[in-house]
Amino acid sequence: MHIEIYPTHNQVPDGILKNKNIVLIDVLRATSVITTALANGANKVMTTHSFEDALDRKTKNPNLLLGGERNTIKIEGFDFGNSPLEYTKDKILNKTILLSTSNGTQAVKKAMDAKIMIAASFLNLNSVVDFMEKTNEDFIVISSGTNGHFSLDDGLCAGLILHTLRKRKASVTTTDFGELLSLPFGKDSYSLTELLSNTFHLNYLKSKGFTADVDYCLSINQLNLIPIWKMDGFIPLKDF
Repeated sequence: MHIEIYPTHNQVPDGILKNKNIVLIDVLRATSVITTALANGANKVMTTHSFEDALDRKTKNPNLLLGGERNTIKIEGFDFGNSPLEYTKDKILNKTILLSTSNGTQAVKKAMDAKIMIAASFLNLNSVVDFMEKTNEDFIVISSGTNGHFSLDDGLCAGLILHTLRKRKASVTTTDFGELLSLPFGKDSYSLTELLSNTFHLNYLKSKGFTADVDYCLSINQLNLIPIWKMDGFIPLKDF
């Protein structure tokens, strides 16, 4: 099994994702939102790169719930921002959500031609590894990044996925970039909080009042669920 990791969705060459197995990561916060929303009973989480498109679709379907942000701030006219803590069961049970964010949903657009696309975060890391191990095929892991730049929170999530997979399957190969991202986990003694303490995106979110979001999104293996893309949105993968 070979794991190719890209530092941002912008750095993925056009056309290479077609019919490939894709793991999409946006720890802070889109894939954490998608996983949490589905775990709390949402029927589906669709995405759009355009908030204008989201508002138009809401006009046509008033039952649709809109979530998302620009520069961390909830978009005017949306039901939710991009905080996973907003997506509680009492608000989203059996609902369909349309999400539009600055980074994560842009990455989804890039991977629309994939054979398989799943959403990963620290929250559902073991479930993602279980699926990759069972599938036993090559995967491309895309770190969404922040405004076109590499984001270490995404990178370390990719690195921990690789490390955990290697503990189960010795034959997993990767690139030098993948090797670099897995280094902090070599002795199974690490603190995500310490590793990410000086990173831009994490501290920017904290400065905007989202410390609780950061703490939640860095919680490992809280949810036993895999969001998988089917037709027009993410739904929970059954029987993996």
